[in-house]
Amino acid sequence: MPETDGLYAFQFFFQKTDLLINFLVILVGIAFGNLRIKGVGFGSSGVLIAAMVAGYFWQFEPVTILQDLGIVLFLLSVGLEAGPSFFRAFRQHAREYIVNVLALLAIAGVTVVAIVVATGVPMGIGLGLFAGSFTSSPALISALQFSPDEQVIFGYGVAYPFGLLGVILFITVAVKLLRRQVAEELNAHSDVHTAVYKVNNADYNGRLIRDLDVLTENDVVVSGVLRDLSMLPAGGNTPILVGDVIRLEGRAEDVERVGPALGEEIQESFDENAELDTRSIAVENLSVVNRSLSDLGIRLRYNVSLTRVVRSNVEFVPRHDLTLEYGDVVVAVGTPYQLDQLELFLGHEHHTVQRRVDIGSLAATLFLAFAIGGVIIPIPTLGQFSLGLAGGALVSGLIFGHFGHIGNFIGRFPRNATAVLKEFGLALFFVQVGLETGQSFVDALDAQAIYYAFYAVAFAVVPMAGSFLVGHYLLRIPISECFGVICGGMTFTPGLDIIRQVDSSERPVVAYSSVYPVSLILVIVLVQGMHLAIASLRAF
Repeated sequence: MPETDGLYAFQFFFQKTDLLINFLVILVGIAFGNLRIKGVGFGSSGVLIAAMVAGYFWQFEPVTILQDLGIVLFLLSVGLEAGPSFFRAFRQHAREYIVNVLALLAIAGVTVVAIVVATGVPMGIGLGLFAGSFTSSPALISALQFSPDEQVIFGYGVAYPFGLLGVILFITVAVKLLRRQVAEELNAHSDVHTAVYKVNNADYNGRLIRDLDVLTENDVVVSGVLRDLSMLPAGGNTPILVGDVIRLEGRAEDVERVGPALGEEIQESFDENAELDTRSIAVENLSVVNRSLSDLGIRLRYNVSLTRVVRSNVEFVPRHDLTLEYGDVVVAVGTPYQLDQLELFLGHEHHTVQRRVDIGSLAATLFLAFAIGGVIIPIPTLGQFSLGLAGGALVSGLIFGHFGHIGNFIGRFPRNATAVLKEFGLALFFVQVGLETGQSFVDALDAQAIYYAFYAVAFAVVPMAGSFLVGHYLLRIPISECFGVICGGMTFTPGLDIIRQVDSSERPVVAYSSVYPVSLILVIVLVQGMHLAIASLRAF
């Protein structure tokens, strides 16, 4: 080092790396996607937007192998999540939900094919418009397997904000117009009545909730206890004292019998403070299925209050002899820690679910994905057929997710672990595609984009309107549940927040969750079907 005036001159060098750029874009994109305006934001697509901006201004080179890895991780995780319920969904009680979501996707497919063929829109742009109007990442990835990246991303980028706005406006306006009918359906549908009583009967002073025969004999539950301005968890071991304010839930006639026996009804709000929470938990643990609540000892083991069970669109008060079925939604009240433990017991502690991601099992699912994707089948007159990386990953995830395990390899991981893998894979994929298409997207913007925006709104609103007509008027699905199916069919979670403004019960959520895993898979198949239909019609 040369010395100047007794000081050493240091030089600092920094080497630009592809990985550095990729993860910087991911970091910026996630921050942008997490921005919310009234609960709505770009989510995972924020990474794509950030990558397109970086690609336009700095022309970074994408890394192909990261794009392939991202596709595999994302679709593998989609398959793993959908596998346990995908095939079962067609055999369960909510068949009308499945029929309704099939109608939604069929109307969407016909609308897209008709407009694309009639207007001469390039196929890649048309498929991208569909993916953007449905705000569906699986549809985008599927479309990119068949058409040029530039066209698909252009269509997706144009359609996404207009599709998002069209869905929100449609649901908001429809819910407001149908608010009265929704209220009538709720009043006629729900068997659960809630009332608040102040305990003044000394005969029950100091007795535990589990020992109150007046509750079990009438199928009424205590869902909350207010004592000295503090909320207490209403578990089996919670004592009832004179002066307590308690909330009772059950059928109206049962509550009216039990309440006066304990005390007097009072007309005041009964809001839980921050110490207690209410959570809806789906029963997925096969070890608790077909066992009664008394046999499982949930109230005593976790000291929570079970207020309702939702099954096949019907909510009811859980009796001690109630037998849980797969897919039931249990509504529980307790502290966050207690509810976390209960959720692990009912929904996550499956004998085939690991508390952590098993690396050997993950390697096995990836190996099967690459093996299936690499199979090439020669078909006479049509040429060679292969599922490719995307199809292989999806099929591998469905197989492992459905069976739970193959040999010693586990196919069901904790939901948060699968969610991380899915979001990480999607981010890797979006970065590469965004860097590659950022420049071409801006260059392609012209007056024609106005028409594309109109098509995007049509691709979103027409299937929603058609699905609502089929679901509500033909299949007789209640309005709020019908919109739950629509949001699940479009994998559009923010729509649930709008629906729950008029129906705060679990029914829209149950409808959404019943079709969501099915829709994730069917929308990928739909894109492939639209590609074949458009290509065939244009060949004539």
